[in-house]
Amino acid sequence: MSYFIVFPGGNRDKISVVEIPPALSYEINDYAVASRKEFQEIEEAVVYAKELATSNNKEYIGDDDGYLD
Repeated sequence: MSYFIVFPGGNRDKISVVEIPPALSYEINDYAVASRKEFQEIEEAVVYAKELATSNNKEYIGDDDGYLD
């Protein structure tokens, strides 16, 4: 799987991680992308997203927070 960092629902005050299967890679165009970096491991993507959110005064939204994709 591939994971990307996005602004959930286009809300640029929040950052989240979405999973996009390689066969559906065109779906990345459906998101407001916060980073074009592609991750293969969810844990690495979450760590990066949290760091990106913190360094840019954004809120990280994860699965426990009502995951938005």
